[in-house]
Amino acid sequence: MPWMPARSADKLVISQCMKLEKGKVIRVESFKGDRWIEIRKLDENNYEITEKGYNNTTYNITSEDLKSLIRKLFDIEFPRSHQVRVNITS
Repeated sequence: MPWMPARSADKLVISQCMKLEKGKVIRVESFKGDRWIEIRKLDENNYEITEKGYNNTTYNITSEDLKSLIRKLFDIEFPRSHQVRVNITS
């Protein structure tokens, strides 16, 4: 997917995570590419989220915690970003 507004990207990413196939990855990058969030679906209800930029952390979460964590990470990693790039890969 090409560039999209950062403020609406979190809603798209959350909905795409629910539809994501096992093993696929969604990557959200800043304009410069120096900050990104990668969401990998491990199985039906578990995800691994890798954050690189302000914090360099990996989270293992369930689908219940997905929405709140993604919104929190968007606020931390992309506070002044107007556009982000969203890619879905295997």
